[in-house]
Amino acid sequence: MIEIELDNDPLVVADDSTLADILKSVKVPYRGTAIAIIKGTEESKKTTAEYLVSTTKGDIGVELSAYQDVWQGAQSEIATSEVRWTGREAIAFGPFKTDITPSHKDGEYTRWDVLLGTGGYDADHTYLVISKQLHTAVHGTPAEGGIIGRVVSGKGIVDSLTTSDSITGIAPVERWESVMDKIVTTDPSTKIEQGMRIFTYAMVDLSPDAPYGAEHFLASAKDNTLTFNTIAHSFASIESLQGEECLFEQKEPRKAGMISVRSVGAGLGRIYISKLDKTSSPSHSVVGSVSRGMELIQLIEKDHAIAIDIHPERIMLLGKTLKNAEKELLERGITMHREGEVEDNDIVVEQTPETTIEIVGAGEVTVRGVSENNLLKITLYEDLAPTTIGFFRHALGLLKSPIGALPVFTSYEDTRLFKVTEVNKEIMPENVPEDAVPAGEIGVTSQAAMYAQMIGVKLTDDSRYGPSGEKFAYTNIIGRIIDLEKLQDIGEGDIIYVTEV
Repeated sequence: MIEIELDNDPLVVADDSTLADILKSVKVPYRGTAIAIIKGTEESKKTTAEYLVSTTKGDIGVELSAYQDVWQGAQSEIATSEVRWTGREAIAFGPFKTDITPSHKDGEYTRWDVLLGTGGYDADHTYLVISKQLHTAVHGTPAEGGIIGRVVSGKGIVDSLTTSDSITGIAPVERWESVMDKIVTTDPSTKIEQGMRIFTYAMVDLSPDAPYGAEHFLASAKDNTLTFNTIAHSFASIESLQGEECLFEQKEPRKAGMISVRSVGAGLGRIYISKLDKTSSPSHSVVGSVSRGMELIQLIEKDHAIAIDIHPERIMLLGKTLKNAEKELLERGITMHREGEVEDNDIVVEQTPETTIEIVGAGEVTVRGVSENNLLKITLYEDLAPTTIGFFRHALGLLKSPIGALPVFTSYEDTRLFKVTEVNKEIMPENVPEDAVPAGEIGVTSQAAMYAQMIGVKLTDDSRYGPSGEKFAYTNIIGRIIDLEKLQDIGEGDIIYVTEV
């Protein structure tokens, strides 16, 4: 028999077992995704030259580049030192004892340099100095300048400290690295060996105080899986919803395992899972945390997909029949109210409240139904017009929802035009038609014409103008409508709902 750990629980399996054998015998939310395996029982983390300096205002990350022996010798004293002085150019913590040799030389220091200085050129009165701006000064450092490293996180904390603050602790930052054998695999025939630690999924708890951020995360976790686009030593990120807005709701320290969404600036909508402790950020809204299986996230690599178990599970009723939506909600103890068209076979196109957290909290939800005749099924030419399709999905909300609303701008003869709220995104010519446009193809006017971002469909073939009424040179073809007959009787002011198939 072989003794192993499966998702941090001990397990005994038969000799010659494979991953497939284990996954059949135990209940885990595995979905054919990446599994991480550590061979043996040695520690799988190692200390680096990065330290987290905790203060009364928050944490500061410092990465050492020199004088590590001095740091180690004085760390216990530094960890209890106070802010001795602070000014525009620098801030100093101390004093503490070291064996450095001070000098009277000037030194030039850039912003966020960390150095060892002294008071009265006495090593028994050494200070940890952080440079807050480019300056030249005599800090009583060793002759070569005394720079020991740089601030790598928590810069806002440095600026906020006063002489009433102090350091409350110092801890080394640990990185998970390949200091032993590890495997990341999707191969179920992988043989099980004695002492293996196997991680098949991660559990996520969403914050009740961040309903919109939690919904943003849920929308990225299609089929309860996450695919990581970037892996760094301090975070792993998911970029499938990058560019999508996400309301800032909660400011918390981003400790290891915390999940946050960037709410402003470059990378808007990008989801981060912290692998190291970091300070809070005004541009990162915390939406939840990994409560189990963080080891899997520490060990995976770029483009790997993992299985996740999310609490609470998403409530997304759009696109379902009212009958099926109500059945799903009853199983979760939630009451559903119907509006609009209310027959069992009508389709849900709106839910209020919108977010899972709010619905679970209220214990009820109101849905709006429409007839199947008001729901268009479309297929998009993913490889032919990716940029314009990105605009289309963003404008209709199809990146976060299976149903998008398309307001009718005008209807004449064989042309139907739709106008969505203007999106701050240029649409350059892409997949431009050459000869004729078949009936049912979806066209979007590019930036080359005055009425950019107009969406159109024709009910008949056309060899002169594109679906949005523009010349071919100004028209991007992004896909086609499968059930074109549903557009026959719509008019200005109507709303048509679309879903991808």
